[in-house]
Amino acid sequence: MPLAQQNADLVKINAFWNDYAAADASKPFFSTNLAEAAGNLSEMMFALAVLDLPFDAGEHKSKFNKSKMELAVGSPMVVFHQEIREAGMANDAAPILVSQNFFKHGDRQRIVNGQPVDKYVADEFITHTVYGCQVVVTNPTSARQKLNVLVQLPLGSVPVLNAQYTRSLPIDLQPYHTQTIEYHFYFPAIGTFPHYPVQVAANEKLIAHAAAQTLKVVETPSKIDRGSWDFVSQQGSDAEVLAFLSEQNLQPINLARIAFRLQDAKFFEKVVDLLDRRHAYNPTLWSYAIKHNHLATARQFLKHSDGFIAQCGAYLDTPLLVINPVERRTYEHLDYSPIVNARSHRLGGRRQILNDRLFQQYSSLLQILSYRAALDDEDRMAVTYYLLLQDRIDEALDTFGQVKSQQLATQLQYDYFAAYLDLYSSDPKRARAIVDKYADFPVDRWRKAFGAIAEQLQEINAPQVAAAGGNALPSVQIASTNPVAAVAALAKLPIAPALAPDHIPADTPAADNKLEDRNEAQEALANTEPNFDFKVESQKVRLDYQNLKSVTVNYYEMDIELLFSRNPFVQEFSGEFSYIRPNHTSETKLPAKKGTLEFDLPKQFHSSNVLIEITGAGQTKTQTYYSHSLNIQVVENYGQIRVTHRETHKPLSKTYVKVYAQSTDGQLKFYKDGYTDLRGRFDYSSLNTNELDFVRRFSILVLSEDHGAIIREASPPKR
Repeated sequence: MPLAQQNADLVKINAFWNDYAAADASKPFFSTNLAEAAGNLSEMMFALAVLDLPFDAGEHKSKFNKSKMELAVGSPMVVFHQEIREAGMANDAAPILVSQNFFKHGDRQRIVNGQPVDKYVADEFITHTVYGCQVVVTNPTSARQKLNVLVQLPLGSVPVLNAQYTRSLPIDLQPYHTQTIEYHFYFPAIGTFPHYPVQVAANEKLIAHAAAQTLKVVETPSKIDRGSWDFVSQQGSDAEVLAFLSEQNLQPINLARIAFRLQDAKFFEKVVDLLDRRHAYNPTLWSYAIKHNHLATARQFLKHSDGFIAQCGAYLDTPLLVINPVERRTYEHLDYSPIVNARSHRLGGRRQILNDRLFQQYSSLLQILSYRAALDDEDRMAVTYYLLLQDRIDEALDTFGQVKSQQLATQLQYDYFAAYLDLYSSDPKRARAIVDKYADFPVDRWRKAFGAIAEQLQEINAPQVAAAGGNALPSVQIASTNPVAAVAALAKLPIAPALAPDHIPADTPAADNKLEDRNEAQEALANTEPNFDFKVESQKVRLDYQNLKSVTVNYYEMDIELLFSRNPFVQEFSGEFSYIRPNHTSETKLPAKKGTLEFDLPKQFHSSNVLIEITGAGQTKTQTYYSHSLNIQVVENYGQIRVTHRETHKPLSKTYVKVYAQSTDGQLKFYKDGYTDLRGRFDYSSLNTNELDFVRRFSILVLSEDHGAIIREASPPKR
């Protein structure tokens, strides 16, 4: 106990300690009030410590003679003696209410007008049947009552369910409270037996009791309780059973009690037909359909046998049992909106689904399909959907091509897939007719889904091309990468205008003479220093130089995707070629009086990505040249990139885009990749994870087999 509770209140004043205080110290201490010192463990141990009982008891002897007991004591001892004695009625006792009623165990209520009503037994008791006695004691006063309740089994009965022949119970009744006491018994033989009723006493005075009764026990009841299912089910005729089942409320009764009667095939059919019409099912009764080879009922029984079905696999179609995982609610088709795959190509020896929930769903579908002898058209639609979620477009197209739309229950999903997959063709024509058909579809979700395809078709067929020198993108809706789901609106996508050159103020303070002399000296020295710089544009190299007679030009052909993956945020890859032999080297003589030389890029590098390295007078400078005809527009606020042809301004579809991210802690890692759609668009920022929250900067590689490659950097969209 806490120290705060370890106080004098642990051992309170009572009769035992009063005896101890008055005891003669020259004699052993004993007290008949030992039970009073039982407030807590501390008091009990203290009381035992001062009580002069021996540690080793002597040999006690006792014997019984009828109702008398003789006890020969071998050493001092404490004896507790309890007896039932006649008590007189209290004159000024509090009004306590008490009632006593008998009931049949397991059949103590009946339903009347939809409400349970107690079924008390008063006339006859049947041998070898368990009965109960319910005693209810009520305190109708505003004062707390400490009472003793004496209950006793009827004469001639045997206690069951932990009952006792006689029992005295102390109860503490709070104001306006009720307490219930129950005990159980049965009669082994017939006869007439008196029953001593319940007695309620307070302060050794009787204050309330129930009326005395004489109980009649018989072998067979003289009156039949037609409303008792226990009786009708066990002892009634077949006609009485059927009448009870057709008239009574079946919800509270145990139908399995008539199972032994269903050995008769004709009675089985009557009972099952009646219960089926009343929409009552019992697995025990229905199981007799197997015995009687009753096919329709056996189907119902097996359909509800979950334990047996769990051993039969995920799918089964037989005349006796059909296991449909959708109907049994063990599987359902799920929409994933949106779903974004970080990688568009398989990484490693096997394909992996990184989204755990999609992986579990797809695995469940494959397990179910593995039990099918052949796939039907609805199965192929489901497979098409989950293949599209994995960006397995070719396989999805092949699977969808096997679907016979006339075999489907609904045409809507088929039409959406047909329109969506048409966007993967080079010239989508079928999709336009389909989306027009659903332009006014009454279900918002599907109307918006078809509307998203219509927006893409509009942009594909009539793209808005920025004017020369302009950089504005059209207002469009960008469809999610999810093939079925929501459309994310992307409207009014401004690109920041090109910034004007910094304005340099002209009113700079004049320098003093010393500063002018120093500047002149520095300029004179700089004019004698060998130096050069160069630019590469439109397959030409422009070299500006001074005090140089010749330079060495090295050309390194680049695998830009490999270099990008190794160092995505450094677009000058000179360090990658420090120990590599150049693909081509030339010695270029420089005219002494010109200061500028322009020469063509070697023809073999006109369509290649190449790093140009020029060395002269101990200096080495490099520049990368990307051979491309790409026009890139990046909309940072929405994480979108658009790729068009530099000359024709037409969108470039199927252009590979690879994205790396620099996180806020400085780490560099792969973020996602994929291909532009028919509008030339690609969403480089969206993922199903929260990785975007930790991105500081994106580096984006755009790579086309026909139009070259380029690298751009971008900031993450603003939140």
